[in-house]
Amino acid sequence: MTRRSGEEPAVLGFALVPNFSMIAFASALEPLRLANRVSREEIFRWRLYSPDGRPVNASNGVAVTVDGAYSDMADLRDVVVCGGIDVQKINHGALIARLRKLASQGVSIGAVCTGPFILAQSGLLDGYRCTIHWENYDSFREQFPHLEVTQELYEIDRNRFTCAGGTAAIDMMLKVISTTTQDH
Repeated sequence: MTRRSGEEPAVLGFALVPNFSMIAFASALEPLRLANRVSREEIFRWRLYSPDGRPVNASNGVAVTVDGAYSDMADLRDVVVCGGIDVQKINHGALIARLRKLASQGVSIGAVCTGPFILAQSGLLDGYRCTIHWENYDSFREQFPHLEVTQELYEIDRNRFTCAGGTAAIDMMLKVISTTTQDH
């Protein structure tokens, strides 16, 4: 999506799962803030979501206040699922249902850290290239052998985007920003 000067800001939602990776989340969010600052214009807005709309703890123990529950996610251009520790041990049914609905409405769906596990469980990576942190690569491929999983730093395939965890989200989001602001 290319944005022209004076257009409404692109709104991104961050779905924070319990014990999400703070470094991956910050690495995805900060480039958006900096793009706004450098452009001296609000190009991006973001909203944070948790399972129940209450504060959610990162893997480092920091509680993050959110704007709403997963069920409140609406009017977004993109959603970024922020995974973390033990993502496979949590029932993500409500998040998966919401992601499927948003994807059916044309919302771009991405993931950082172990977030690709949730996208894969939802079927939203079927037919798309994706990547994941090297520590999770083998188990991810084992669990989802039908997916095209690469060892790239990030993958952007049409309206899906994933990265190899941690600060790889910076590179991925810089690419997302550059495609949004090409004419800016």
